[in-house]
Amino acid sequence: MSEVPKQQGDYPVSESFKVQEGYDIYRSAKLIVALVVVDSDFGRDLRMYRWQKRNEAWKVDLCRMSVASWNWDTIAAKAKELIQKYEIGKKK
Repeated sequence: MSEVPKQQGDYPVSESFKVQEGYDIYRSAKLIVALVVVDSDFGRDLRMYRWQKRNEAWKVDLCRMSVASWNWDTIAAKAKELIQKYEIGKKK
């Protein structure tokens, strides 16, 4: 079963951005962590966001930064290495 890409209305970005697509790393009723492709006056960018719902409104909580220049292969490999090394997520 394929995942349906998330679009503009799924992410509470600034009005200066137009969402092309996004990927939820985590989503609940009160928290969204996502990678979002946006277009703006400065061009297209890949950004990471963390929103928290406060008083029925979504607010940027922790980050809203460009991550387009990050080395994702290295980040993924390091995350996998640390998860294995420290046995993160394994039931004890």
